[in-house]
Amino acid sequence: MPWYRLYKLNPLNGHIDSAEETHASDDVAIIHQVQLRGYGVAIEIWQGARKVARIDATPEGAAWAPASARQSVH
Repeated sequence: MPWYRLYKLNPLNGHIDSAEETHASDDVAIIHQVQLRGYGVAIEIWQGARKVARIDATPEGAAWAPASARQSVH
């Protein structure tokens, strides 16, 4: 199974906050896996030097984001 690196992006500045490695059977499977997890922040999926996809945060996933990653709107 191919290995992928998931980069969690900071919603305030777009920089990488953290990364994790995981594996999936193919690109479609890893994209589906990330969508199901609902990280609450944008995720970039990479396989080596190849960018596979960027999954933007959804309002539903934002409830799972740590408080420090959420931005208050006034």
